[in-house]
Order: sequence, then C-alpha cells, then structure tokens
Amino acid sequence: MRSFIVLFAICAIAYSQRLACGFSCSRRTVVSAPIDGAPGTATCSDTTTPERCSGCCQARALQDGLTTDFASGFISNDRRTCVCCFNNTNRNCGGGNTFFDGKK
Repeated sequence: MRSFIVLFAICAIAYSQRLACGFSCSRRTVVSAPIDGAPGTATCSDTTTPERCSGCCQARALQDGLTTDFASGFISNDRRTCVCCFNNTNRNCGGGNTFFDGKK
C-alpha cells in the first residue's frame, strides 16, 4: 500500500507540470510516467539520436494532453542535446505559463 501511495504522489507531481502556453522550446525536456509499473523518467537529451529525440518530444506532448502533431524534436547545433518544441496554442492556459524542464 505504501508503494502505491508513493507512486501516486510521484505521478501527481509529474502530471501537474504543464507545458507553456503558445510556442516554446527546451533542451531540458523530461517525460515522467510509470514504466513497467514503476515510476520512471526519460530525459530527451540522454543518448541523443534524431529518432529518440523526436519520439521523446512527442511523448512529452502526449503526457500533457496534446497530440504528437503539436511537438517536434531536433538535435541542437552542439550535436549533444535534443531541442523539443511544442505548439500549445489551442488550450486555454489561464494566466500562467509554466514549462516542465526537469527542474523543480
């Protein structure tokens, strides 16, 4: 029971972070979700390849309720990091812009 409560708390924190309103990009995009039943994260810039970068950015869009059409990922000029861009213009974001980039 205790592990279920911890898992629930981690998921609640991860999913409470929303993408910024409008168009935004980040090199520090993180996807947080249960992986094989255990809490896990994937950082889009880890072991960067064009395919992994693109898929990770699309997964982050799905995590926030967007379709994959609203996300794109590409390798930055330094060839070491993934840049994820999101078009979050179709949502009523209220007054705040937040961006989950793995930092608290």
